[in-house]
Amino acid sequence: MRIGGFMTLDGLATRSDETRAFSLEERSFSRGELPCGARAGDYSVVSPIARGGCGAVYEARQIRTGARVAMKVLHGTLAASPKMVKRFLREIEVVRRLDHPGIVRIHDVGELADGRPFYLMEHLDGVTLDVLLQQEGRLSPEQALELLEPVCVALDAAHAAGIIHRDVKGSNIFVSRGAPRTVKLLDFGIAKLMEPDEGPTGFTTAGRAPGTLTIMAPEQILGGPIDARVDVYALGVLLHRLLTGKLPFYSADPTELLRQHLEEPPPRPSRRTPLPAALDAVVLRCLEKQPDLRFPSVKSLLCTLREAVGEPSSGRSSLPEVVADAIAVHVDLRARTEADDLDDALADALGLALDLAEERLRDAGLTLLSMTGSEILAVRLLSGDPEEALRQRAGVIEIASALRDEIALRSCADRRVHANLCLHAGQVVVRSATHPEIIGGELARVGAWAPADEVHGLCATEEAVRGVDGLELSAGPPGLVLIGERSSQCSSPAPTLRSGVS
Repeated sequence: MRIGGFMTLDGLATRSDETRAFSLEERSFSRGELPCGARAGDYSVVSPIARGGCGAVYEARQIRTGARVAMKVLHGTLAASPKMVKRFLREIEVVRRLDHPGIVRIHDVGELADGRPFYLMEHLDGVTLDVLLQQEGRLSPEQALELLEPVCVALDAAHAAGIIHRDVKGSNIFVSRGAPRTVKLLDFGIAKLMEPDEGPTGFTTAGRAPGTLTIMAPEQILGGPIDARVDVYALGVLLHRLLTGKLPFYSADPTELLRQHLEEPPPRPSRRTPLPAALDAVVLRCLEKQPDLRFPSVKSLLCTLREAVGEPSSGRSSLPEVVADAIAVHVDLRARTEADDLDDALADALGLALDLAEERLRDAGLTLLSMTGSEILAVRLLSGDPEEALRQRAGVIEIASALRDEIALRSCADRRVHANLCLHAGQVVVRSATHPEIIGGELARVGAWAPADEVHGLCATEEAVRGVDGLELSAGPPGLVLIGERSSQCSSPAPTLRSGVS
């Protein structure tokens, strides 16, 4: 898809950036995909693994020995282009030149009967980092370092060999199953050789910048000269996502996403989840708009990241962790429209509602445990005295009720905005210090207690409302109750919910 004068290799950026698996339709239609049992030299296709922008990957076995390999084949629609064939073959050259344990190894190359090139690489048992993040959610700083360290080491080797990856993202990083985890960097299909064989910008066609827009550095988007610091920028995007579960920049509109990369200051990760200032500094330096202000190399980035995560110099690893009682408020803003139909008015309305919720919850003294473009999770630690803890829960319920009414009133201008507010009382894990830091626990697992469907009214778990007097309660979604609504100056019909709430 063309964006202004630019081109994204993968078309519209997606929220997860995951290399998508074959659909049933794609497996059924004759579009150049290889059927199970197809021959490729001395190998037989077992099953499809994934489909990317330029090629498809299959599991295959050597006919003579039964050895498992992964086979990447250029798409049939691209095989007619000498330029694309050249790029595909250069990927093989790049990976073979590196021969690094942190980079997937290529065993052999060949050509199908229809002339399409393919190559055989080591078969890896595991998942991409994208899939891992979907399974586990945001990671701790220690887990993020564990996964990023081998990626940085592999990139450092590539840079030393004169190669820029240009597409460092979750779907291009493979994590093996079991322990210890093996991490491999994949897909050098758009890597740039830091040699004058393609001109100063590394473009293969004038006006087309290869890459994925969600992770592209400003100079990469604009088509200026690039060097290893575009990979540093992409690592900053990835580190932000590992720590918060969200991309630092995202929009369903590619032009708006491009503008964010070029103009908007990057958000501090600690604004979305409790993190030390040292980690904020690492991410923000990676995401500087000007290359000269970023880390000069992935090696210097890795050294600084090690110091910021769990090392004695950071002071984090020596702090004890305790379990504490708390009450949480989850604000989930939803747009009643199609995902690709977020106009400016609706985007502004959602932004104003989010700003309002953040301001009210902060002013009320709650800690923002996490914050994204549409959700806030705010927590208040409860007293060890039962009577005081009960008063504190009642106070937070009152705050949430008033907030919901205010958001509903504010949303009268655009009835496509809906806010789910839910409360839950339970335990959190706290790193004890002068200013206690909430790092996880039951309340942080919002998916286990917040409603999945749209709910008309303030809802809560029984744990949140137990013992609180003066509440008008009614049945809500499974495991939840509805707290009596206050009157509002505008109303919208209650949606029909699959959960049975009316």
